[in-house]
Amino acid sequence: WALPVILFTVAFAFRRWVRTERGRERWDLIKLSAPVFGKMNRLIAVSRFCRTLSTLLVSGVPIVNALNIVEKVVGNVHIAGAVNNATTAILEGASIAQPLKNSGEFPPLVTHMIGIGERTGELERMLTVVADSYEDQVEATISAMTSLLGPVMILCVGGTVFLIAMGLLTPMMNISQMIK
Repeated sequence: WALPVILFTVAFAFRRWVRTERGRERWDLIKLSAPVFGKMNRLIAVSRFCRTLSTLLVSGVPIVNALNIVEKVVGNVHIAGAVNNATTAILEGASIAQPLKNSGEFPPLVTHMIGIGERTGELERMLTVVADSYEDQVEATISAMTSLLGPVMILCVGGTVFLIAMGLLTPMMNISQMIK
């Protein structure tokens, strides 16, 4: 009975920690720098940024208002901070691409495509292209991980069956050794 209580306590403490400002910053940093899932989390956040900003700009929302909305949508404190810095820089007369590039949170492809979109006047279309590309990459990554999940599950089930079989056979063999 102690194991469920410990697990519940750890989960409760973790959720409380993530709800704090410092905890959320650390957790989002961990999510972005995790070995396998970090790249996927970054792709998802950047894809949300591009898709939402594109949709808002196509709808006629001014760029500063659109960036303020996107800041709340990206789902990561560090990327939201980069968007906030970009909003401040735009209010001071800078382009969108440069502050995003300087933040280091956005891949070079994104900032390059945004810069091209700004220069050509087709920012919305460039953002849509980037969002489509990143969403395709996320789908490919998820399908690759899913395809690896099958063999891993087979190994886990096989290991569990082996442990149960050994747990049953070992005492039986010990008893037969005692009888002889």
